[in-house]
Amino acid sequence: MREKTGDIFLTNEKGRCVAYWRPVDGSRDMFLCAVDLQIYNNHPHLRDLFVELATEVTINRGREAGDSVTLRVREPLPKSTAGCAHPM
Repeated sequence: MREKTGDIFLTNEKGRCVAYWRPVDGSRDMFLCAVDLQIYNNHPHLRDLFVELATEVTINRGREAGDSVTLRVREPLPKSTAGCAHPM
């Protein structure tokens, strides 16, 4: 199994839910994608797709076609504490 390389985190910025990747080596956070906060909070299906998009961007950053990757998926957070529901 490969070592952990970083985490995806979500933050509330100026009415948008913004996804970043934070490398474990302490280097600068990398922007992944953003969505309107009202859309994120009011549409669970789109919220799930947004998280999937952020994950795909992370997986494919600097990766050659055909490379393999192993993901560790955590249990979803309850809606009251999930991602951009509240400013972080």
